[in-house]
Amino acid sequence: MSWTLAALVVLTNSTPANAASVSDSAKKSFISSLVSAAQSSQRTYGVPASVSIAQAIVNTDWGTSALAKSANNFWGTRCTRSLTPTQFAALADAQVGKAYVLGAEAQASNPNPTKFDCSELVEWLYSRSGNKITDLAAAQYNATKAVSGSPKVGDLVFLRNNPARSNGIGHVAILTEKLSNGDWRIIEARGHAYGVVRTTLSYWKTRKYYAGLRRQSSFILAGTEGVVLAANTYSQQSSCISITTNGTSVRYSKYSSPSYSFAEHADQVANSSDYAAARAVMSDQSAYIDAIAKIEQAKTAADYAKKLRAVIADYNLSDYDVVPFNLVLVSGNSGEKVTALQYLLKKAGVSVSATGKYDSATVSAVKKFQSNKKLTSDGEAGPKTFDALFGTISSGASGDGVNAAKTLLGLVGYPVSSDTKLSGTTADSVKAFRSDQGLSASANVDSNTWKKLFMSITPAPTPSLTGTAQVAQTLKATPGTWLSGASVSYQWYRNGSAISGATTTSYTLQPEDAGAVVSFAATGSKPAMTSVTRRAATAAVAKADLTATPTPTISGTAKAGATLTAVPGSWAPAPVSFGYQWLRDGKPISGATAATYLLQSADIGTAISVKVTGTKAGYNSVSRTSASTAKVAAADLTKTTKPTISGTATVGSTLTANAGTWSPAPVTLSYQWYRSGTAIKGATKNTYKLVTDDSGKAITVAVTGTKTGYTEVRVVSDPLASVVKASLETAPVPTIKGTSKIGSTLTATAGEWKPDGVALSYQWYRSGKAIKGATKSSYKLVTDDGGKAITVAVTGTKSGFASATVRSAATTVALQSLSATPKPKLSGIRGVNHLLKATVGSWKPGGVTLKYRWYRNGKAISGATKTSYVTSSADRGKTLTFKVTGSKAGYKSVSVTVTAKIK
Repeated sequence: MSWTLAALVVLTNSTPANAASVSDSAKKSFISSLVSAAQSSQRTYGVPASVSIAQAIVNTDWGTSALAKSANNFWGTRCTRSLTPTQFAALADAQVGKAYVLGAEAQASNPNPTKFDCSELVEWLYSRSGNKITDLAAAQYNATKAVSGSPKVGDLVFLRNNPARSNGIGHVAILTEKLSNGDWRIIEARGHAYGVVRTTLSYWKTRKYYAGLRRQSSFILAGTEGVVLAANTYSQQSSCISITTNGTSVRYSKYSSPSYSFAEHADQVANSSDYAAARAVMSDQSAYIDAIAKIEQAKTAADYAKKLRAVIADYNLSDYDVVPFNLVLVSGNSGEKVTALQYLLKKAGVSVSATGKYDSATVSAVKKFQSNKKLTSDGEAGPKTFDALFGTISSGASGDGVNAAKTLLGLVGYPVSSDTKLSGTTADSVKAFRSDQGLSASANVDSNTWKKLFMSITPAPTPSLTGTAQVAQTLKATPGTWLSGASVSYQWYRNGSAISGATTTSYTLQPEDAGAVVSFAATGSKPAMTSVTRRAATAAVAKADLTATPTPTISGTAKAGATLTAVPGSWAPAPVSFGYQWLRDGKPISGATAATYLLQSADIGTAISVKVTGTKAGYNSVSRTSASTAKVAAADLTKTTKPTISGTATVGSTLTANAGTWSPAPVTLSYQWYRSGTAIKGATKNTYKLVTDDSGKAITVAVTGTKTGYTEVRVVSDPLASVVKASLETAPVPTIKGTSKIGSTLTATAGEWKPDGVALSYQWYRSGKAIKGATKSSYKLVTDDGGKAITVAVTGTKSGFASATVRSAATTVALQSLSATPKPKLSGIRGVNHLLKATVGSWKPGGVTLKYRWYRNGKAISGATKTSYVTSSADRGKTLTFKVTGSKAGYKSVSVTVTAKIK
């Protein structure tokens, strides 16, 4: 059978919504109703019954879902068909031309039969599409009902032409396709003369024995009525059922009993390529759960798997798994299984000694038991005999049944008590064995427990170990000869915990094994048999010795402040971890436990060495001490910055020495200031205020650094530029008081100069030029000052300070007016080529300088600059003007004119 996952729709992958409302008794009853179906599926297909039951619980809310109650559908399996209407019609049409043979049989599994009769053609087409119908036309008529409404693909047409049948039906055909003219195509196996042919519904209706159009109610094709297309050729489903959820109807498979639902799902797991991953791990319950969850609930696989595991654990569903059992013990066998068989025979009331040998007495005992149980009395202990012998031995029981269980528990490596009671160590081992086999942790020995015990792999020898139990040594295990065909795997353990990757028969002891007990386990496995593990262990593993432990050396300079470094050398086997202890004259230095050591002042004059301790997990520690250094010398300061001086080189200013950074910090610094190379008494701070004696001198500062354990260092700055005198604090601009006219006295107001004691001197200026002798605070204006800008400069002087000269704003002296400026008079004829002469009069005061100029109609006549002028033809009709200008220092210049008209 071939399937695709499209055939499945798992209804839920969440916690059952109704689980809380389902009583415990109802849950147990639901589980009981599924056990037989699940175990039957496991026997047929190998699917674990425990997981199938768990899925049915989770998928259907403990059987409360509509599908579970009305359709025995526990996986939400969709109603499927293998053909669509178009494919069905094509398949039917492909049979046209094949032979008609009355009574011909065409198996559903045969994709291309060569012959049909009428009813076999219908049955074969139905089966190939995933539908079921009985054989014989008369029976098919009875299995169908008359069509009401429009025909559809798959409807059957009957002829009533066989009186031998109670309903008279003797021929059947099938509708396959609606034609363009509204008629329907019919395919039929008509008879020997025709074989399989095409005809039409209209043709049938005209035939004398036409018995009508009928339909099987369960006939459905894929792609119609919500049916899913799948590649199956046969289904366990009895019919289909429609479930409506949130307004959407979906067709699901309906089963006549849980067995069919379980069988169909198991068939898919066992045969569909979609389930290959799950099929590969069906023998491992946990792996199978994970695989089936990823296939059927991909989006919530982890949550779905968790829920399956929870119901399996909560309701001990693993106890329902079918345990394969094919053991047959016969005459000549020996060992623990024979001993256990003998104890079980004794428990059943058959007298036999527990010798471990299948001798004639044992054969007779087996025959007697078989006879008592009405089994074939052949003296061989096979599955049926064991099934009859097996019974449940409850916790606390005693007797031969317990002895049988103890014998088998010992065979598979579990400890047991010395008494014959199922309690204590024996009961604990039963629980442990059942848990290891995936059964519930019960101390009761039931049928499954017996099967698991008897189906254990034998022989299963105890391995032996060779080699030295010491780190870096290799242990070798000899597993012995196991049952033929058994797969034997290996695992090494450290104090009972598996060592990752250690899965061969040899193992090299690692550092982490030191002090631990290392054991080897060989586990034999074989399909359908119970795996057996045998172990062998070492004594506690001893530590190894390091193979190379060289004497360390020291690098670095033996001087205080320097760093020494321990060089441990190449220790083996690498890697080796190192611890350090520095020694001063052979004694440990507190806290000096790093690979480096900074030499201190306390180390000066002593010899330093280092002890290196090599450690490695699993190896014995070793300590080695280096040779000592030379005696430690005082250190040199690593940084001695040349100082600089900040401040203004002016008397009265304060200078600051900037020492810079000295290392290693902290370094104590001291200062000394110098004037032209001579130490200034008392100047020993980092600041110094310049005094008068510093004027013109070069100032330097020396910084001396001291630190305990270090050599003292003195560094001198570059000299400051020559010191200049200080500036006066204030030198106000002087002002001038008095009337700015000739003959008046002006007075200079110097203002308040600071500091006190500034001597003031004066100098008066006329138009920027010093006035000779004018060096007092007052000055009388003279004639030469008229019209000039007068200023005064005040100079302040004080010992130790630079002189300062400040000039006032200018004041302009007013000019005087001339006292007499007479108007000139002209004499002479006012005509061309005549001499005109001007009389200028007497100008006052004395000393007035006069200048003359003649003008023609207002324009100066070139060269006419005297008091007389001879007229020319150019002057004819013009007005001549004579101008005399008088000027005198300190006086305003004045011009006077006279005119004459020339004829």
